[in-house]
Amino acid sequence: MFRIGVVVPSWHYWENPFKLQPLWELYYATVLEEEFIGKGQQIELIDLRGYPGETLPERVQEIPGHDVFMYWIMKSGDSVEIQGIVDLLRRQYPASLHVAGGTHVDMCTEECVKIFDAVVVGPGEHSLPQVIRDIHTGKLKRIYRQKYTEASFSHTPYPRRNFLPESSVVNNLLFAQYGGVPGTSVHFSRGCVYKCGFCVYNVPGFFQVRNPEMMKAEITYLKDTYGVQGINFRDEVIILPNERLSTTMFHVLGECDVIWRGQTTTMATDQQLVQARESGCQELAIGVETVDDQVMKIINKGWQAQTQIRHCIEQCHRIGIRIKMCLIFGLPGEPPDIVEKTMAFIEETKPDYVGLSGFCPVPGSPIFNNPGQYGIRYIDRDWSRHAHLLYRFGDQEEVGLPFEYEPENKWGKTFSREQIQRNIQEMQQWLNERAMVY
Repeated sequence: MFRIGVVVPSWHYWENPFKLQPLWELYYATVLEEEFIGKGQQIELIDLRGYPGETLPERVQEIPGHDVFMYWIMKSGDSVEIQGIVDLLRRQYPASLHVAGGTHVDMCTEECVKIFDAVVVGPGEHSLPQVIRDIHTGKLKRIYRQKYTEASFSHTPYPRRNFLPESSVVNNLLFAQYGGVPGTSVHFSRGCVYKCGFCVYNVPGFFQVRNPEMMKAEITYLKDTYGVQGINFRDEVIILPNERLSTTMFHVLGECDVIWRGQTTTMATDQQLVQARESGCQELAIGVETVDDQVMKIINKGWQAQTQIRHCIEQCHRIGIRIKMCLIFGLPGEPPDIVEKTMAFIEETKPDYVGLSGFCPVPGSPIFNNPGQYGIRYIDRDWSRHAHLLYRFGDQEEVGLPFEYEPENKWGKTFSREQIQRNIQEMQQWLNERAMVY
């Protein structure tokens, strides 16, 4: 029996790493299982989240031997830990091979090819099975590349959750504000057409959307197998600019009779918002990022006007959708009064919730690639500090802001890292006092 282990890292930066589900690891475990069913391959998910009382090396020591270990690294913040896992497993099982893909590998290919026996650049639906075939024939390559135009997400099988125990698939935390119904996470699309300066998750740079039959099949499977009543969408943009596609999705959700939440842009039309509510939408997270017009233009979100943000929130409140406003502090060009401006904007627009993060120049993003243009003098190459979550889930959290600005740039005086920290703490305390954080 040829054993393949798909490894989920600890997600050490989450206060509760089990609140969300490792969807991409589940996707590719499912793809491999379907590709090699009945062909002598055993696919297992090795979940390293939550090991109370144990250190990571102790937990890794308990992993049984596999012929191949696979990793899908979406966040650069996981890459250092994963490299440590690889080093430990190589000592335990010198004959095992290690293969990785994901956004971090796409953006840092030259670095990753030195760590793993093979890397996958681009989508994994076809490349990962080819890796296994090449291992069997002794023709393993170092780099496997595929274009997203050559891999249709529409027909990628939805992820089977039986690789995990039920307690890691469903919880009542995702919809705690909506009755605590059993909920789980889902992707109906991947990619994004927007090109925000701080982001790398617009890969591909267009939307790939599941076909409606696959959407319905996945939700039916989750309802019948796990009793799921709430769907938390992890899509970059859940209300698509293409109204035909969004209408199709809303129709499926309405038929499936679930409640749902997800993130979107303020570009959603009034009609789309009404359709979303009628299909079971309870909450939308909107990526406002900043309340300052100058900063909005600097990060290439100049298309999002404040009038547009206000209208979107007003429309959602009218039809009964709660709004979570997502903000980032520490972006280039922030004015000295960014805290006061943000508080005033929140008081005026009255979102139901606010998610505040510290800025992180993510590897591969336009700001990371051209730091001098944004007044950044230094970016820490310790990827373990690149989770961009500073104080988002706890007052003691120290993951984030892995950079320093020049004292001044073309937009004026800048904040030091310590000042950005203080701004975040002040804002977070203000939000906590108003019960706007979860």
